[in-house]
Amino acid sequence: MTRLIPILIASLFLSGGAAALTQPSPIHTTIGQTITETHSFSESSVSLSADAPRYVSVSLAEAPDLLMNPGQPVIPRLQRTYELPLGITTIHVIVKASHIHGQTIDHLIQPASSPQPKADVPGMTQSPRIDQTIYASDAAYPEAWYSIQTGVGLGSTGARVTYLTVNLFPLHYYPASSRLLQAGQMDLTITYDQPQTPPAATGDPYDLVIITPKVFQSEAQRLVDHKNAFGMRTFLMTTEDIYANYQGADKPEQIKYFLKDAIETHNITYALLVGGLKSSIWGRPSDNINGGAKGWHFPVRFSNFQYDGGPGYNYTNDEPSFLCDLYYADVYKYDNLTGYTFDNWDSNGNGIYAEWAGNSSFDQLDLYPDLGVGRLACTNRHELSTVIDKIIAYESTPADPSWFKHIMVVSGDGFIDQHDWNITWDTASLPEGAYTICGESTNPSDITGPTDHINITLDRTQASNVTFNQDDNLNPALADGYPAPPITEICSVSNGNILGNTNVTYTPTASEAYCNDLYWWANVSFVGGVLTIRGKSYDPEPYGNLTDLHVWIEDSGGNTVFTAYRNHTEIYYEGEWAVGNHTLHGRGGALTFMPSDWTANSVFTSNGKWYDMSDVIAEYSAGYGLVYFDGHGSPGWWGDHYPGIPGNRRYGQVAGLVVSQFSPFFPFVHLPALPMRKLTNTDKLPVVCAGGCHNSMFSVSLIPSILNFFVPNNMFTYGTPTPSCWSWYLVKMPHTGAIAVIGNTALGWGSEGDVCTIGTGDSWLNTEFFHQYGTEGQHVLGMAYSQAISAYISHHKTFEWEYWRHDYGWDGIDQKTVQEWVLLGDPSLMIGGYS
Repeated sequence: MTRLIPILIASLFLSGGAAALTQPSPIHTTIGQTITETHSFSESSVSLSADAPRYVSVSLAEAPDLLMNPGQPVIPRLQRTYELPLGITTIHVIVKASHIHGQTIDHLIQPASSPQPKADVPGMTQSPRIDQTIYASDAAYPEAWYSIQTGVGLGSTGARVTYLTVNLFPLHYYPASSRLLQAGQMDLTITYDQPQTPPAATGDPYDLVIITPKVFQSEAQRLVDHKNAFGMRTFLMTTEDIYANYQGADKPEQIKYFLKDAIETHNITYALLVGGLKSSIWGRPSDNINGGAKGWHFPVRFSNFQYDGGPGYNYTNDEPSFLCDLYYADVYKYDNLTGYTFDNWDSNGNGIYAEWAGNSSFDQLDLYPDLGVGRLACTNRHELSTVIDKIIAYESTPADPSWFKHIMVVSGDGFIDQHDWNITWDTASLPEGAYTICGESTNPSDITGPTDHINITLDRTQASNVTFNQDDNLNPALADGYPAPPITEICSVSNGNILGNTNVTYTPTASEAYCNDLYWWANVSFVGGVLTIRGKSYDPEPYGNLTDLHVWIEDSGGNTVFTAYRNHTEIYYEGEWAVGNHTLHGRGGALTFMPSDWTANSVFTSNGKWYDMSDVIAEYSAGYGLVYFDGHGSPGWWGDHYPGIPGNRRYGQVAGLVVSQFSPFFPFVHLPALPMRKLTNTDKLPVVCAGGCHNSMFSVSLIPSILNFFVPNNMFTYGTPTPSCWSWYLVKMPHTGAIAVIGNTALGWGSEGDVCTIGTGDSWLNTEFFHQYGTEGQHVLGMAYSQAISAYISHHKTFEWEYWRHDYGWDGIDQKTVQEWVLLGDPSLMIGGYS
């Protein structure tokens, strides 16, 4: 953008005292509005803490947010987002950084980890890779004191606005010379022109348009009448009429052009798309790579996400495209000549929509929703009638606070984020014989758990036999369930192993050691007589993120020949932090945003409330106004792990709520066969957020879901019969289930460890939904939903698009996260009903 001007600092210098940095370019005078701010950053507020043997973490009290580009240094930032008038064509941003201080640091600044897929799909794990182009350079990181990015979307008041986000970077890092510069003060000036002619609707004003095929028109009209009776000004449009009167490259684009016209004519805020697949038995999801219409009552757009990695990734994509209703919501993009223009999602004009294939071919997308869009993914009139009955009954009377002002959050442990113990035992001077390796863990309450014993033999006459083992699921301390005392599990040497005269090194597979390629917590190594002892140390209780580890070795006579300590070992149960009432790096879980008059029920694997699916069914059936599941999923399954993921995913996984329990494996049916039908929350219907993979993939149908056991067809059901996706099944159930569900149509992503509440992925998005509802007061479903997406984009998209660069703070996983997050329900729904 030639007229959106981030003015970069031309040079940096540091002398014996404080130095001043100013921007030589004067502010450009405009007739319009000016915003000025001054931010101070005290030298004493910089904090450096050891994060690993090679790294330090850096924080700044006045800049609580973090720039976290995978593989690159984690740097503090202060973010400011502004909602400016729609139609602005000139924006100038100037930042003056002054009172510069410098220091030398002894270690590298910790690189950001990569987000992880919330599914056990081969090839999808992200391995941490340091971006050597950054760490080997002595150029400033970030390269400027600030960054900006813009967009056009639905603002917090329901008016369309120009979004401007400014990120201030008061710290600059020079890796090669180990220098850190700090700006003590940053003066921000923003000027912009007022639009010459503010946009205005030319026809009768409406709030909502319901778009439906004629086959559902009579049922949809009932909802139109209900909406108008309660003051939600609504009109109906059929898809057939749109196809006859609007041009476009295909049917989804014709509908998008109609939505543009509806905004500019009627100033609509919400659009309800009525229709899913025509068949739940054998649906036809796609006509081509861009979408489907022939097999759908209402057409779908596919996002062509084919991300090929970057400096912080090692990624193989098994999911080149996915359903994306955000396409219909993102009508406009910023334009520096007109203020805003239609966004067709094919900016490079090659006929491939929402393309992301690395720096070789990609589309520049605005992504900010200009409408609150939801879908009723019905396959027939009966499903639609059922859901409309639920919506009308739900909204017609205010919900009883005795059940409505209750929120249930369900989660467990998403990833093994155990860092490498790296305990090395040199056996060279020890006599041959039997030895016992012992380990135990203590939590901050001074509770010490059971001792783990590994019996091995030192015998230099034989070849070495050193293996990996993970059987903490058999630990007697876990037999009575959770919470439980601290657990030590020595993994990278096993009972009966021989330390002999050969070297042994290998990396256990993901099926043996989940997330090991992130932290190398389970690698096997016996080299030159030195054994590296590795394993897990965790405290299986809510928020049990800290333990002290003691490892010692005894000879056959009971004498201690070696001892080692690892104090303050950290491990996080990611989902519980995302849904809960605790805070990490300044951002809390969902419960931290809820009003004080709401009652929370935390159903965690770590607190013993969720041991199997029957627990979730019983708790859910009590009735709640809001429910948040954060874990792992598939089109017909949602669940997570017990704390510490004992015994790896095979033994540590637990189902939470499932569409069907028919299986291609013996036994072929588990009871209950259709678990969701056991829900008894009659007319106590929550709005549900589901964090996990594919829970809202409404392109699934019965026969393709079964065939997925035999052939790869992108159903991700692994042969389990799934007539409807998890989210839509909850919505379409008569009188029970949910009033609406927000979830992912594709592989969901999360951030492991202590950045689980602030990093890339759907945990941030879902948590932001509760922030929008509980703190920002967005009580219309589509506003809370769309504002969560806008907030995610503003927060994570650090730099303006100019050309594809991985270090721009907005990678393919961020882009996918907002595109796949779909609302199955009525976007104009008044949460809790009308009073």
